[in-house]
Amino acid sequence: MKKHTYVSLILLAVVLLWNCQGNKVRQDITAEEIEGHIRFLSDDLLEGRAVGSRGLKIAALYQENFFRRLGLEPAFGDSFRQTVDLVGSRPDPMASIEFIFESLSIKPSIHEEFVVGSERRDCPEGIEGELVYGGYLIQAPERDWDDIKGTDLRGKVLLVEINEPGNYPDGIFDGEDMTYYGRWTYKFEKASELGAAGVLIIHNKKGAAYGWDVVKNSWSGESFFLPDVNNNLFFHGWINKETAEKVIKEAGYERQELEESASREDFKPVFMGSNVRVRQKPEFFSVKSENIAAVLRGKIKKGERRAVILSAHYDHFGKDESREGDQIYNGAVDNCSASASMLSLARYYAQSGKKPKMDLIFVAVTAEEQGLLGSDYFARHLPVSSSSVLANLNFEMTNVWGRTKELYTIGGSHSDLGDICARAANNMGLEYIPERNKELGYFFRSDQLSFARAGIPAVWLHEGITSFGKDSDHIKKKSQDYRELKYHQVTDEFEEGWDLEGTVQITEWAREIISLLSDLDEMTQFKENSSFKRK
Repeated sequence: MKKHTYVSLILLAVVLLWNCQGNKVRQDITAEEIEGHIRFLSDDLLEGRAVGSRGLKIAALYQENFFRRLGLEPAFGDSFRQTVDLVGSRPDPMASIEFIFESLSIKPSIHEEFVVGSERRDCPEGIEGELVYGGYLIQAPERDWDDIKGTDLRGKVLLVEINEPGNYPDGIFDGEDMTYYGRWTYKFEKASELGAAGVLIIHNKKGAAYGWDVVKNSWSGESFFLPDVNNNLFFHGWINKETAEKVIKEAGYERQELEESASREDFKPVFMGSNVRVRQKPEFFSVKSENIAAVLRGKIKKGERRAVILSAHYDHFGKDESREGDQIYNGAVDNCSASASMLSLARYYAQSGKKPKMDLIFVAVTAEEQGLLGSDYFARHLPVSSSSVLANLNFEMTNVWGRTKELYTIGGSHSDLGDICARAANNMGLEYIPERNKELGYFFRSDQLSFARAGIPAVWLHEGITSFGKDSDHIKKKSQDYRELKYHQVTDEFEEGWDLEGTVQITEWAREIISLLSDLDEMTQFKENSSFKRK
């Protein structure tokens, strides 16, 4: 027997043994239950659960068998699995960009001054287009803001700012708080919609919320995209601030003046009088991955069936064989703690007999770390009508350090779902506080975004900052330590000292939210100033 086959059978046996144990019906969710899920999903045997890996397939099998054992309905006809076809892209390490002026050309160095990639499999080796400064490239009709003003940008190469105008306290838009218009993904999507040939975002640390090293590292390896999403761009990428300033100066403009003009409502795209030539030969390959989803039918006496979606991504970064020592990105907090929350809630509702007056859809989504791809596909190919979905409750990096005296949602301000979450927290005797760190744009960095974009009010359920006990800053410090030393590192592993009552608290909050949603007479709605609307 081949070694890899033997190991696979051992792992499968472990999964099946775990799923067959403990047949007695449990009521409340416990820390021990949460721990069992985290320990298995974050184990070295799953090798970090990278997209396309054997470890991710084992994690999918684990969750599928768990749903099946609970007697939940498959979400996709007779299957718990939704195939998500992905295309992988390996960037060209020898890619080049040349800014061409009458008297000279500027050729920045790859990785140190620019990064570039493509999601067009028909991408030519060379592409050239006229350079246009596009400001923040925002069209926000609900805010009476339009950076385009009808300008034809087809075939152009756009040089654009990251984030939004007025990105400071009391500034226009939402001040320091980022909206979706500030995210780099929006810039790429808008450039594609406008028919541009390519787009380069000017990096700055405050606007991006991270340094150039993050950009360089993120764009040096392979990435994935969904082939069913239309993309007109031949290339997209980033350019560092210093190089952008050189290009702008050579075009006869001052960087500060251009940036200030982009912060005014009367801004129009600026044609720079030069061309950009990009050469690259990315490699493309196909990968199949899967979302795993199950349905628990609610007690619906009259009217149309409604649903709430509970989600958590189960992929991570796999392993880096070039590293010495520990090579596995276990992702115990990100995102096994969240998967444990979602699975434990599925078990609770399946066994407690406390069925809400609506359906519950439990989904383990793939490829979140590659750009929310699994949830994007699921939200666009739901097993039910999106108009029947009351809400998405997303679990992401769930608290493993103990209970807190308050709670908050990431994204609650976009819809009246935030008000419901506040009532649920208050019903538990806990304070509901405003979302923290909104300038970092966390709402746009996890799977709840996919559901919001599909017209479904969505939130990420988050712990508060005040711990019980003598050290009220305990959890705040633990969370900060995790962000600085373990987030997206090989050190994100299960730890014996965790207080998983914090995770249990999040599941209790989710149950109270579901109870309130169950009693609603009307559908949840986005707020007027939100960039998202029900479809």
